[in-house]
Amino acid sequence: MHIKSIEIKNFRNFSNFEISFKDGFQTVIGENNIGKSNLYRAIRLVLDRNLSYNSRNLEEQDFHDFIDLEIGSYISISIVFYGDNLASLPNLHALKTSDNTVRISYLYAHKSKLVDTDETFDSIEIKDFQWRLYGGGESFDMDVIETLNQITFKDIDGINLFYITGFRNINSDLFGSSNSLLSQYCKTRENADSESESVKTIMSDTSDSLNKLDFIPQISQTVKNKNSEIAGKHFTFPISLGFLGSNDRDVWNDLKMYFNPRSEKEIPLHVLGLGQKNLLYLSLFLSRLLNEENDSEMNILLIEEPEAHLHPQLQKILFSSLSELRNTQVFMTSHSTHIASDCEYKNLNVIYSALDGSTKSFSPFIENNETRDHKLLKRYLDATRSELFFSSAIIFVEGVSEQFLIPTISQKLYNINLTEYNISVIPIYSRYFNPFLKLLQDGNFEILACAIIDGDSREHIGDESTAAVENARALEVVNRVKVFEGQDTLEIDLFPDTDTNSDYLQKCFINLGHKQSYNNLMDTTEDWSSELIKRIDGTIKKGRFAQELALNVDDNFAVPNYIKSALEYIYTKRNIPIT
Repeated sequence: MHIKSIEIKNFRNFSNFEISFKDGFQTVIGENNIGKSNLYRAIRLVLDRNLSYNSRNLEEQDFHDFIDLEIGSYISISIVFYGDNLASLPNLHALKTSDNTVRISYLYAHKSKLVDTDETFDSIEIKDFQWRLYGGGESFDMDVIETLNQITFKDIDGINLFYITGFRNINSDLFGSSNSLLSQYCKTRENADSESESVKTIMSDTSDSLNKLDFIPQISQTVKNKNSEIAGKHFTFPISLGFLGSNDRDVWNDLKMYFNPRSEKEIPLHVLGLGQKNLLYLSLFLSRLLNEENDSEMNILLIEEPEAHLHPQLQKILFSSLSELRNTQVFMTSHSTHIASDCEYKNLNVIYSALDGSTKSFSPFIENNETRDHKLLKRYLDATRSELFFSSAIIFVEGVSEQFLIPTISQKLYNINLTEYNISVIPIYSRYFNPFLKLLQDGNFEILACAIIDGDSREHIGDESTAAVENARALEVVNRVKVFEGQDTLEIDLFPDTDTNSDYLQKCFINLGHKQSYNNLMDTTEDWSSELIKRIDGTIKKGRFAQELALNVDDNFAVPNYIKSALEYIYTKRNIPIT
């Protein structure tokens, strides 16, 4: 069984939000403050038995858009599970909507909507709102709650939710208390009881020897005397000192963990970096989870940003380990482009802000059909290009030359830093834009984008554009995705003749050590465009030339109109003032 979908209405930044999942490991990504933590909170409101009753009561600021409360205001969270073996879980009977689906819903609404009452309400206050859990139903809304089963947490026995927050005290959580991960892991071992008794016997024998040392009674008597002086004879109380008392106790609390740089060295764990401590924390937690596996139960594990303090290779290893857990659906929020690009793509889930300001979700590979475009997209999405899923707007370009130059042009000509507005320039390293533009169609990843494509005029048949341009234009979306075509290649459009931007061209050739090549170019009687490309692409290489040019561009640089139009399109749609 696994979570198939979650529907959230009127909760925090979610107005009418739905996100769908497949079985297995789930990666939830998106820019900062987009709602990843809010999604986890919503799941916990429905399923987390560790939340107290009062913790499920919400506050006015939890309502979407900080509305003024009305008697009909409500927040709902509905989770649908899917499984082939639901008949083996009879405790979920009140929650079933079909042989394969279960629905559990949380509702927070004014109590007049939840119970019969003759009470009148002169004002609408948050104290009069209450929460309820419901089971079943083909859908969930205020209009259908009377037809559903009101349930308690006893009705969802067998669904276990675990939450690992990104803000945890790793030092205290690892060991040293009955709730520590090390203690919990030891208690869940198959022979934990007999192991505990063995440890107690040895510790008790050792403690007896220690307690008989001459100085122990002396210390004890000193403390008793001082206690008597301070409290007086009436209020003083008997005490004794010892390394281990005779009463039963939890020995696992005393088990400690050390860093062993060498076999004879035991160093306290506080010397380790946060990344290593995070790995230890997750190692113990997952070990305990494996000890408690039960085929008749389902585990849901919510982890916040486990990649913190881990370098890319460790992030990928961690990801692989988490994705192999059995009988557990893992949800992991992340800001890591390395994890976003290296994950099992069908389980990649993006939360983003659409152009109209609403929060939406997109799962690019949730469908079972593996089309050619899907396969191509998977290969494209390396650690750099997966940045597009964290962006508020995208400028797709053909290659690294545009990637170097366009942010510089934006900064120098318009005084607009694209990064500050979370606008990404994404090179696709080809002219085949289709897989990327298909991502942005309505119903998919609905963010603002443009594509800047070489015109390659020498490949035209009459007045027609190239096939690459026509294919891209077929995927334009009104008021959101637009294609901008150059005249020829980028370099020819920047330097169409011997006069346009000639000072910049000369400076680049000289700075890169090719002064003579520049002189030969200016003296050529051959076709200018062919000779220009021969030297930039053959002698210097386009990427190196673009890097140098980006260092020299200033506000006097003549920018081709199609690039200016593309930038101004993005600025206008994002309401960025142009100076």
